[in-house]
Amino acid sequence: MRRISKTLVASAAAVGVTLTVGVSAASAKTFKLTAGSSHPPIVPWVQVIKDHVVPQSMARVTAAGKGDSIQWTQAYAGALYNFKNTLEGVQNGLADLGWVGTLWEPIKMPLMNVSFYAPFVTGDVKVLTAIGQQLHKDVPAMNKAWDKHNQVYLGIQVADTYNMFTKFPIKSIADIKGKKLYAPDALAGWVRGTGAVAVNGGLPVYYNGVKTGVADGGLTITTGMFPFKLHEVGKYVTVVDMGGPISGAITMNKDTWNSLPAYMQDIFKKLGGEYSAKQAAIIEKKAGLFLKLMAKQGAVISTLPDAERRKWAKVMPNIAKEWVDANEKKGLPAKAVMKTFMDVARSSGAKPLRNWDEGL
Repeated sequence: MRRISKTLVASAAAVGVTLTVGVSAASAKTFKLTAGSSHPPIVPWVQVIKDHVVPQSMARVTAAGKGDSIQWTQAYAGALYNFKNTLEGVQNGLADLGWVGTLWEPIKMPLMNVSFYAPFVTGDVKVLTAIGQQLHKDVPAMNKAWDKHNQVYLGIQVADTYNMFTKFPIKSIADIKGKKLYAPDALAGWVRGTGAVAVNGGLPVYYNGVKTGVADGGLTITTGMFPFKLHEVGKYVTVVDMGGPISGAITMNKDTWNSLPAYMQDIFKKLGGEYSAKQAAIIEKKAGLFLKLMAKQGAVISTLPDAERRKWAKVMPNIAKEWVDANEKKGLPAKAVMKTFMDVARSSGAKPLRNWDEGL
C-alpha cells in the first residue's frame, strides 16, 4: 500500500506541475503597444523613450518571469500626430505611451504650464524636475487633469533655460521691438511689454518659418536649437537665461494602463521616474555643448547683460497674477501651484529676478 500511495502521490504531483505550466502558458500574453511623439529622437525627451523606456520595459517584463512580453511599435517625428496634437494623440490611443507637450495646452492643461507664467526664476533642470514631481505629489488637481484627458501621468519632462536665435544681433531688449518671434502659446506672455510680436509654432516648423520670413527668430531651448539647426537661419544666438520650462510629461493612455497587470503598471511608474531623471541629465550635459558646437558652425554667440535681463523681467505685466486669477475663477488651485513652484525654487537655491507669488 505504501508503494501504491507513493506512486499515486508522485503521479498527482506530476499532473499538478503540468497543470501549473499549462495555466502559466495559457495566461501569458503579448502586449502590443505603440510609443509615439511629435518630435524625433534627436531631442532628449523623446530619445529617452526610445533608448530607455521601450527597451527596459520589455526587459523588465520578461525578467518578471510571468511569461508576458511587450511588442512595441515606435512612431516618432510626427508619424502619428503633430506637435499641436500630442495630448489628443495619447488621449485617443493613437499612441499607448508618449511624450505630451503641455506647453501647447494652456487651456486644457493650465496647471502644467505654471513655469511659463514665472519666467526668470530658474534654469536648473534638477530644480525644475523637483518642482514638477512635487506638484504631482502635493496637488491632486495635477493628476486629475491627466485623468480628464484619459491619461496616466508617469513622469515630468523639463528642459534647459530659454535663449534666443534671431536674424539680427541683440544687445538690449529694445532690439526686439517690432520683431516677430516664435513664442508658442503659453510662452507668448514672455514677450509682452517688449514690443515684440509672438508667433505660435513648434520646433519642427521654426527652421522653415524663419527662413521664409514667418518669424525673425524665436525663444527656445538650446537643446532644441542645435538639433534643428536653427542657428543656420538665425545665426545670432543670445544667451538670455529666461528660465527653463516644465514643458510636458511622459504619459500612458488610461485604457491601455487599465489593461495592464499591476506588476507592469509598477514597472512603468518606475520607468517614468527614471525618464525624468535621465532626460534632465542629458539636457544638462548637452546645453553647454550645443552652444559651443553652434559657435564652431558659424553662430554668433552673445550674452544679454544682467541689467537688460532685469529690465525684461520688470517690463512684463504680472502674467503670474493674471494666470492665477483666471484659473482660480475656474475652480483650479493655481495659487497653490504658483506658490509651490516659487517655494521649491527658492528653497533649492534659485534666485528669481521677480517673485511672482507676491501679491497673489
